[in-house]
Amino acid sequence: MKSIWQSIFLFVALSTFSLTVSADEYFGRFLDQLKGAFIADAEPRPQFKIEQDFRFEDPNGLLWLTPSGTHVDGASIPQFFWSIIGGPFEGAYINASVIHDHYCHTKERTAHDTHRNFYYGMMASNVPEWKADLMHWAVSTFGPSWKLEKRVVMNQNCIATGSNDKICTNVPTIQMVTVSEPSVDLANPEVLALAISKTNAVARTLLTSNGKVLDVSSAGQVNSNLTSIESNAANYRKLFQSPEIVNQTDSLGLLSQANKTSLASIQPWADNKIPSYTEAKVLTHDFAAPKGNGLPFKLDAGSRAVILNNVDLQAIESNSRVMIKLQ
Repeated sequence: MKSIWQSIFLFVALSTFSLTVSADEYFGRFLDQLKGAFIADAEPRPQFKIEQDFRFEDPNGLLWLTPSGTHVDGASIPQFFWSIIGGPFEGAYINASVIHDHYCHTKERTAHDTHRNFYYGMMASNVPEWKADLMHWAVSTFGPSWKLEKRVVMNQNCIATGSNDKICTNVPTIQMVTVSEPSVDLANPEVLALAISKTNAVARTLLTSNGKVLDVSSAGQVNSNLTSIESNAANYRKLFQSPEIVNQTDSLGLLSQANKTSLASIQPWADNKIPSYTEAKVLTHDFAAPKGNGLPFKLDAGSRAVILNNVDLQAIESNSRVMIKLQ
């Protein structure tokens, strides 16, 4: 059996780029065929080296360029998510991942625009809408985040007045400064277990609704569109960054036991029906005992003691090749 890296390399060598996914909506187009090679022994993770400029034109006509010689390693996609999607450089995601990874590294455009362009790239590559929505939500919730802010910087301007003399004045100039924002601590086992449970619930809800419904909160269903995905992700990001996340029981909405480790094998909710928040069972010792049933659940004040019993972190670690700091 070929290794995953051999399979990916073969895909890159044979892949062609797509322009649009439908006649109804235009998501942009890749202007080049992706050419590159994997460096399997790179540390701390394998890398992909771009061998010629790789460009994407988004639906607004803005050009996104990953220059020749760039090394990307998929770090822009949270590694626990690799256990679901199978890796950032597999299948139809690879073109969008290369552009996304580069701009997450350079941060020359905002995180919002970079993550949204990731969605455009996936849709332009014929990724099914529910999967593109899920991955857009995941990188916006758990991926890198930053802002570009205008700052006044004092620069010294000097004028020579003689052979060795000069007059210097401080001149204010406006510069664009990158301001990194806090990340979600996925090294915390409780946070990771909740992130996996939430991601599985979102994945199953999107699949069941064919991309029409994103989430189920305590207030009801949340429809899926670009605005709601970004708003929902921003709210969850703040929640997952909070040290009180495990005590904010209603805020996480509907969760799902994790019983699949591949996006290709994610299953719809039972009977192809999205559960309501009210009908979901509360996570307890009894409910958490049978791992892997894929049942919907919610939290209450007593759920913290059994959160780690509900997710097989060792399996996630094995599938994502990530060392999780188990306590």
